Amino acid sequence: MIYHVSDAIISPLGFDTDSVYEAVLRGASAIRPVSFPDGNTFMLGKMQEAQYDALNTAALNGYSRFEQMCIAVIQQALSATDISLTNPDTVLILSTTKGNIEWINDPERKALASIPAAAQRIAAFFKHPNPVINVSVACISGAAAQITARRMLEAGLYKHAVVAGCDVISDFVLAGFNSFQALSDEQCRPFDAERKGLNLGEAAACIVLSTDIQYSSQTAVLSGGSISNDANHLSGPSKTGAELGLAISQSLAEAQLEPQDIGFISAHGTATNYNDEMEAKAIGHAALSAVPVHSLKPYFGHTLGASGLLESIISLKAMEQDTLIPVPGFRESNTSIPLHVITSIGHQPVAHFVKTAAGFGGCNAALVWSKKVTQ
Repeated sequence: MIYHVSDAIISPLGFDTDSVYEAVLRGASAIRPVSFPDGNTFMLGKMQEAQYDALNTAALNGYSRFEQMCIAVIQQALSATDISLTNPDTVLILSTTKGNIEWINDPERKALASIPAAAQRIAAFFKHPNPVINVSVACISGAAAQITARRMLEAGLYKHAVVAGCDVISDFVLAGFNSFQALSDEQCRPFDAERKGLNLGEAAACIVLSTDIQYSSQTAVLSGGSISNDANHLSGPSKTGAELGLAISQSLAEAQLEPQDIGFISAHGTATNYNDEMEAKAIGHAALSAVPVHSLKPYFGHTLGASGLLESIISLKAMEQDTLIPVPGFRESNTSIPLHVITSIGHQPVAHFVKTAAGFGGCNAALVWSKKVTQ
């Protein structure tokens, strides 16, 4: 089994998992209007300057904001366990889509803009002896990183995995999504008929996994995970949702579960027309359309390389407490496959949940997390 050991979150809603989860239960959102020197204003889940300042300790002086967030969230997750990154039996897996992209035009730091360069700086901070595994697969990166960790641990390559994900909002990222006319001028509303698009966000999240039960948090096991590609379009998702549906079904098969065993789905749910429609079809293909669904994007925005990890961690807390998290602002859906979108906080027994993700290039991923029964 692949056991959950510990986790951590750094986000605009808080700097630890419990406070962030409680903020979500209160209905708090990090989405707010942020103005830029060029006169543009976007609705973003952006960290406050005071929050950045709190991360910039003496030990992290000289590191980029991205690196500071990665290091801080890894430190926090490791503080709850005896697992160490100095141990050769531990692998570090880094999930990000852009890393230090803001340094690409800085002549003095351009060489450090690449993801491998940032990963090596982070690994060196922890005196990590092994190669860092960089996972950069568009918006499924955080989910794909967990699947990568699961496969490496199951293969016996390592005993422990530290899986960290982070992205920060940059001019590059904003310009890219704005060029697609994908950004909403209000808090996003996944699966709602009047959705206008997504909000970008920034966060860091970390999950520590192990094959050794003595390190288990007694919370959950990562029981399934699968990746597929629909090869439809560089930025447009599948027209049928069959490929994400296949990833979900394969994840359920790995976990030896049936659709009726799933307590809720933590959807990718970007609130863009095409993604939400594709995801609804995929959920239908996997025979899960009656299962309660939430998307956490209205709380944090789309945090890119962190999203799969951040949303898994919040969903782990929800499963632990048998809680259904609502989608703020959702009123009525117009997807061709009706979904059971959660509209208010509820409670019911949850033994397993599915986490989905989809991204540019046609990539799709699905995870199954299962509540661990204390032995």
